[in-house]
Amino acid sequence: MKKLITAALLLCSIATIAQEKYTITGNIEGNVEGNKVYLYKNDYAEDIKVDSAIIKKGVFKFTGAVPSPMYYRVIIDRTPNGKVSYQKNWTSTHFYLENSPITITAHIDSMSTYYHNPKKKAATVQGSKTEDEYTAFKESLKEERAQMADLYKDYMEKYHLPTMDGIYNTEEGIRLTKAMEPVEKKIKSATFDFIRANPNSVVAYDQARMNFLGMFVELTVDQITELQHIIKKGWEGTERYTNFMELSERAKKMALYTRYQDFELVNPDGNKVSVSSLVPKGEYCMLEFWASWCGPCRGEIPHLVKINEKYKDSGFKIISISIDEKDEHWKKAMEEEKMTWTQLNDPNGFKGEITKAYNIQGIPFAILLDPEGRIVNFNMRGSKLDAALLDIYGY
Repeated sequence: MKKLITAALLLCSIATIAQEKYTITGNIEGNVEGNKVYLYKNDYAEDIKVDSAIIKKGVFKFTGAVPSPMYYRVIIDRTPNGKVSYQKNWTSTHFYLENSPITITAHIDSMSTYYHNPKKKAATVQGSKTEDEYTAFKESLKEERAQMADLYKDYMEKYHLPTMDGIYNTEEGIRLTKAMEPVEKKIKSATFDFIRANPNSVVAYDQARMNFLGMFVELTVDQITELQHIIKKGWEGTERYTNFMELSERAKKMALYTRYQDFELVNPDGNKVSVSSLVPKGEYCMLEFWASWCGPCRGEIPHLVKINEKYKDSGFKIISISIDEKDEHWKKAMEEEKMTWTQLNDPNGFKGEITKAYNIQGIPFAILLDPEGRIVNFNMRGSKLDAALLDIYGY
């Protein structure tokens, strides 16, 4: 009898182990026979390919195991035979992969593309409880995200696109920027509440971590510390916790209301000067990173010319920091754009210490400093800068 019980327990253990895997079955309608399918782990910094398959009679399959639910992506490559694979021919579906039977259903012609297309829609994913949780979270903010999408569309049409022709609808841009602020605040508050209520959730963990993956850390040190305490409850002792702590500790140096980081850079005369020697005491100031080869940076400069003329006598100062690696390109662009305000250069480009310190992954990049030298706003471009200066100076 004892041997029978032991054997039964062993069989149960084997069955349990066998169940600890995922099976992804894709049912794709349309002209897809023979198309290649790839499974990628979404590792934030880069996508890591983990498997591939071929669609046969509208079906593809993947099997494997993950140590815990993780964000993955399935890509169907529709590149014609004989042609080099290219992202414009890819469809893409993101979802949380866990060890369970999962189905992905879609028509290839309506399926989301690799590059965002609002006319396409995501495939239907069933069988992942973590994906269901993420879907429910997104659904809870559906109205606010729709509001943001509409406001952003209006902003692009009524403010941003006209600026390319030298037309500045400043009042309309400010109105739309201010209309976005309470919606953004509501989304951020609801996301924090979700994280607080679900410290053990992978979805909540990812939402918390996303605060530190972009260039702008739009949180205070106290808010970052609160997130650290929440994540500790659910993830202490894991690799995820270690990674989160590394990212969040680094982010504290760029958090809201922290002082700017000081570095020595090169001025137009070729001399090394510290940023701190140029930041005005008791006045607002903006650190603005750009380069001569950056199209969006050059497109923003005419607006900065107007801003400088309007506010320089009120004490507002712009410090532009070029990351051009060639001195002649930097100086030529300064002259062409009539950049008469304070100019500095880091010839080390994206490899320079200041870009690493501020986690600058792309330009233009601009931060607003208050009279005490503290970071008080990020992403100061277009009418967001106009709105901020209107609040400060009243005109």
